[in-house]
Amino acid sequence: MKTCRGMILHMAEYLKTVGNLKVYIRKDKEDAATFFAQDISRKLREFRDVEHRDVLFLSSGGSALGVLDRIPKDVIGPYLTIGIFDERFDPSNKTSNYAQMRKTAFYQRAVEGRCRLIDTATLPGQTLEGLADYYEQEIRDWRRQHPRGAIMATMGIALDGHTAGIMPFPEDPERFHELFEGERLIVPYDTEGKNPFRLRATATFTFLRSVDLLGIYVVGAEKGPMWKELMEGDDCTELPGRIIKTLPRGAIYTDAALMAAAGYAVPNKFS
Repeated sequence: MKTCRGMILHMAEYLKTVGNLKVYIRKDKEDAATFFAQDISRKLREFRDVEHRDVLFLSSGGSALGVLDRIPKDVIGPYLTIGIFDERFDPSNKTSNYAQMRKTAFYQRAVEGRCRLIDTATLPGQTLEGLADYYEQEIRDWRRQHPRGAIMATMGIALDGHTAGIMPFPEDPERFHELFEGERLIVPYDTEGKNPFRLRATATFTFLRSVDLLGIYVVGAEKGPMWKELMEGDDCTELPGRIIKTLPRGAIYTDAALMAAAGYAVPNKFS
């Protein structure tokens, strides 16, 4: 009886926040993507028009990158510097996340809007370490040049719980902490077969915790079991996505299918 009652109470729980992050549950993936873009655009306008701050806007690859095409043209302008939050080292530049971003309408609007672009495509003769060092320096230079500037980032959480290129390392917690919780903002590393794109130059937990505003885009019933596991534990070496519980400011954009699959209640109506 206690177990059944506990399950009923869990099913009745409506997830409104995760740590400091507000949770927006939308009707379906399409609705979540539209709302995500609208809310990101609103916050960018606030930085530009109300706070009068330049913005370093970074996106991870995957689903979060695809949604950026929904950001309208009027939001994009010279106050923005745009880059990638985690990069795949690829001398052919066929699979790099920056190469994927170049294919988007968002990128074309950024070029037309005279945004500054931090190009993380792999250069001829460049090493993985060289790519990471270059990107780290670009971020530190931007911070120095824009002392009042804001850093805003969007990212997703994959089925295996990795986020922003940060892979699980439950078998080697010491290596995980050495890679992602040191002084570096961008770290070069080999995922050691945990991902088809092995060599990465990716944001660290240190960097994630210093970002002014984060938008987490995670949708789909297939991610429900991962989300349930994420919410029930704190060990980031098992599920790096658990870092969202400790991030300072931002929001999570998700859909009813994911929440239901994870065992949470969902709204009866969606505005």
